[in-house]
Amino acid sequence: MSFLLPKLTCKREVDQAIKSVAEKVLVLRFGRDNDAVCLQLDDILCLLSRTFN
Repeated sequence: MSFLLPKLTCKREVDQAIKSVAEKVLVLRFGRDNDAVCLQLDDILCLLSRTFN
C-alpha cells in the first residue's frame, strides 16, 4: 500500500511537509520500500490516514 502514501525523496520535501501541516498530525515513516515490516506499517498508516482526513 505504500503507493498510496506520499513518498518524500529529499530534505526540501520533508521540510515542506512539516511546514504545511501546522494544524494536523504528521507522521513520517523512514524505511525501505522492499522491507516487509515497513510495508506493514504503510498499510496501517494508510488506514489511519483515512480516519483522520
